[in-house]
Amino acid sequence: MRIWINRPYFKENPEVAIQLIAKDRFDDSEYVRKSVGNSLRDISKEHKVLVDNEISNWNLADKKNMYIQKLIYK
Repeated sequence: MRIWINRPYFKENPEVAIQLIAKDRFDDSEYVRKSVGNSLRDISKEHKVLVDNEISNWNLADKKNMYIQKLIYK
């Protein structure tokens, strides 16, 4: 899965990008979840507060969510 966060629309609307990307955090594929984490990490370089706000709504007791969170903050 390739996530195109450098597209002008997503650069101008990071909230939309974060919401769309975060929906895939429940995917069964580790590859997809890794792509989600890496994309959110890239977005957090310029919009850390927005990514932090999204993650604050996650159930971090869920292993999939915790895995992605670790990728974002590594």
